[in-house]
Amino acid sequence: MYPIKNYQFAPTGPEPIRFSRGFPLAVTVILFFVVVIISGLVLSIQNTTYAANSRLVYLAAQARAIEFAASGNYHVPVQADLIDYIGTEVDENAVITVVDENQDAAIDYIVYTRGGLVTRYAPGELVASKEK
Repeated sequence: MYPIKNYQFAPTGPEPIRFSRGFPLAVTVILFFVVVIISGLVLSIQNTTYAANSRLVYLAAQARAIEFAASGNYHVPVQADLIDYIGTEVDENAVITVVDENQDAAIDYIVYTRGGLVTRYAPGELVASKEK
């Protein structure tokens, strides 16, 4: 609105609505914080998904190792042996390493690498880090 001294006569039409200079800045700041919060949530959900996938892969590797030991022809399960148990969605674009140091059909840990994130899972221990 214009100051009262600028009016000699009553306005004939409505004045255009204008925003102050602070309004675009406030909107930009709010949008920035919304983007930061949403990206943090997406990253958190992605990490949670990879952690759940690594637990699933560990259980599948343990089950396959028990099967191999029961058949009398034990070898450490590899990624191709696990596809029946984990499905193609978990296996897609992933590199899975199963480690059984003692060859006793008790899997020590697995390493699940997907999307630039390396997740190492052993019972009671979950470590996630960026791929080097």
